[in-house]
Amino acid sequence: MPAQVTTHSTDVLVVGGGIGGLAAAIRARENGAAVTVLEKANTERSGLAGSGIDHIQSYIPEVHEKIGYTEADLANDQFEFGGNLGGFRRRDLTDYYAYHSAKDVIELEKYGLRFRFEDSDLPGGFRVVPQFHNVPTSYHFEGRDVKRKLTEQALARGAVILNRQHVRTLLKDGGAVTGAVAVGTRDERITVVNAKTTILATSGVGSRLSSSATGSDTFENFGAPTASIGSGKILAAKAGAEVVNLEFTNLGEFAYSFLNYSFTVGLPSGSWWPAGRIVDEEGNVVVDRNRSLPWTEADYKKKYRALVDHYHEQRSRIAPLLIQGKALYFDLHEATDAELAYIWWSLGHEGKTGVMKRHLEKNGVNLRTARFPLRVAGRGTPVLAGIWVKDTTTETNVRNLYASGNEPAGTGMPLPVAGGALVYGYRSGEQAALRAKTLAPPADVSAPYVEALAGQAQEIRSRKEGDPWRLAERGLQVLIDNALGKAYTDKSVALTQQQLRRQRESLRFSAGNPHELSRVFEVLDLYDLAELVLASIRERKSSLAPFVRLDGADSPSEKYGDSVGVYWEGEALKAKRLSNLT
Repeated sequence: MPAQVTTHSTDVLVVGGGIGGLAAAIRARENGAAVTVLEKANTERSGLAGSGIDHIQSYIPEVHEKIGYTEADLANDQFEFGGNLGGFRRRDLTDYYAYHSAKDVIELEKYGLRFRFEDSDLPGGFRVVPQFHNVPTSYHFEGRDVKRKLTEQALARGAVILNRQHVRTLLKDGGAVTGAVAVGTRDERITVVNAKTTILATSGVGSRLSSSATGSDTFENFGAPTASIGSGKILAAKAGAEVVNLEFTNLGEFAYSFLNYSFTVGLPSGSWWPAGRIVDEEGNVVVDRNRSLPWTEADYKKKYRALVDHYHEQRSRIAPLLIQGKALYFDLHEATDAELAYIWWSLGHEGKTGVMKRHLEKNGVNLRTARFPLRVAGRGTPVLAGIWVKDTTTETNVRNLYASGNEPAGTGMPLPVAGGALVYGYRSGEQAALRAKTLAPPADVSAPYVEALAGQAQEIRSRKEGDPWRLAERGLQVLIDNALGKAYTDKSVALTQQQLRRQRESLRFSAGNPHELSRVFEVLDLYDLAELVLASIRERKSSLAPFVRLDGADSPSEKYGDSVGVYWEGEALKAKRLSNLT
């Protein structure tokens, strides 16, 4: 039976309907471009912010100007608090975020999200919490429905949103990207979108490559969405755009969890600030509760910096103690009634902590008297990896292909996360729309892409018995968990590459319905991502920060901060050195 194919034409195609993708769609429409969004799930509840966010980093003029904190300070803090991989950030992108966040982030208020509160004693009526920087830099707001509001705004402006569409390949003609081909996750219909410009704005994490990073192989870990497969990076690399810094995968800090709930908000800061603390079995304090300085305090920046330094010094003790077998607990014993009420409010908006809130309420848990045992949940995945963009236009080295949201590489560690997704989303939408105005509609070159995808889908669906996608994904995760995050040699990397290829070649997938077919395609994406990661490790010749090589001398030509970009040229994986713009 021939595949059912639907074809669309547009000025700007956005792949991915998260915060960055929807921001790009909104801004592209505001610049007069026709826009189509392809989203694998549903834009109202998809992506890393699908279940909501309660904090978003930004420069906040009404507050920060009072204490002499500038946009330049915010940009510098992104570097200073970035850990020992700081040289891999892009100064141009970090500065762009810092100097545009004040205008872009507060746009969410215009979309109907609440940022101002009557009980606030801050200028503007804002609530502000600390995150990484030398002063609190995050709005604390009611963002549970951020994706719904962004979807409403995109649709109201006339963007076309096609949900349940898994993009399998980008179209390319004469060296330029001209759209994409997707398959329906519910009906297997193939969708072709011919576009003048294309923006990649998928989840930038790729956490499902490793079970130790998030526990995502269980599909029940409430700390991170499990649909994160790094598809934007794979699509970019297959189109010839460089993807960088993948060699640092699985070299992040340890994450902590209570039961099956990951504390994604910087325990004991973020939503738990300032009352949260960490104690041991005997009640000895490992991490003190914090205190909130009045914004009118003299020498605020200096005093707050002392608090931050003390906090991070104490927090560095948590992982070693847990690894040694020490019992540690999250504790709110010293919290006031007002602080507890504030925490309950926050939990209702911060992502999957809303699930945890309902769990705690259902079981009548008293936050003040309960002690929540911590366990090591695995290593967090670094956020430095991404798609290389030429400059702040966010265009890649492939013509008419842009990276948006959290996809552009080198945007900071700590990553601006939702704030950066908005800022770069608006920027890429604007730039892609401006470029589209100069271009004629592209030719439809989709026929061979459609034929190949339809044949692959038919083969998988017609197989009566075969490998289930869950076991194949678990097998890949075991291989990656055993290989990554250690000291590397050329021999060990080559052996892992050989094992990966043998494992992949042995797979004979079957899928009983369109949903299972979409999962098979996700696992195939993960195998592609693993190939890219291993190629990046092979190309990094020097020990840099947590990345360690055991064989040979460090390469004299390899400078700290230089990025390794990997991409496909036909069937061959290629690599390129890229000098970071610091």
